[in-house]
Amino acid sequence: MFANTNPRLWPVIGGAAVIIGSPLLMLATGVSETYNLWLAVMMAAVWFAQRLSKREVGVAIGDGTSYLAALVYVVVIIGIVAAGAWAANLIDVKDLSATTVVRRVTLNFLVTFIFTLVSEDGFFRGALWGSCQRAGFSPAKTVIWTSIAFGLWHLMVPIIDTDFTQPLAKVPQYVVGSTAFGVSMALLRLRSGSVSVPSACHALWNATVYTFFGAGEKLGQLGVTDATIWDPERGYAGLVMAVAAAIVLWMWIKPSHLVR
Repeated sequence: MFANTNPRLWPVIGGAAVIIGSPLLMLATGVSETYNLWLAVMMAAVWFAQRLSKREVGVAIGDGTSYLAALVYVVVIIGIVAAGAWAANLIDVKDLSATTVVRRVTLNFLVTFIFTLVSEDGFFRGALWGSCQRAGFSPAKTVIWTSIAFGLWHLMVPIIDTDFTQPLAKVPQYVVGSTAFGVSMALLRLRSGSVSVPSACHALWNATVYTFFGAGEKLGQLGVTDATIWDPERGYAGLVMAVAAAIVLWMWIKPSHLVR
């Protein structure tokens, strides 16, 4: 059955399956972990159904320059947002613990890196990416579609996941920010040819943001209680920086000038 499926349909099928399937599975089970677990299932399903090669799904180490770009991405955006929060007198470090920060960032990075390799990045920058290539998508179109699917997959996260709850009015901002982040991760994947590079960036981002700024209703180590503007994920400053970073990476990597 799968062998007779038009390869051009697979990117749409795969994207729709996770955008719709993840929230439905979580609502049906009441278990938040199933939201990401469905990505792992779909990653394996798309990979094996299309018999994608390791190269197509990004099984490679990646190059040093791409890893450096990933590090700069995290440090610059979070650094600028933190500086803005400090200038706005929003930072309260009376409860900050250097030991806690190092432990949380290190542990969260290691866990998230492994986890995202077989879920978010493993699917969007791995299996779905390979599916787009197999369908004949251009590099630019692959970046755009995998990023839009990534953003739409996040649509229900702040609505049904209590760890990331946000007001409904903030959901569009969250989705746009996730899409912009997805563009940057996709561009790192394109440049490096490796899913490990965006996974490392994604893991460092989550570990650093959630440690210093918190998530949902949880307070981070910097003590910023108002995330309306000065927050890397929930604030408008973070949104502007994410879009700006995606534009800079696009201009640097130039996916529209590349061919398959």
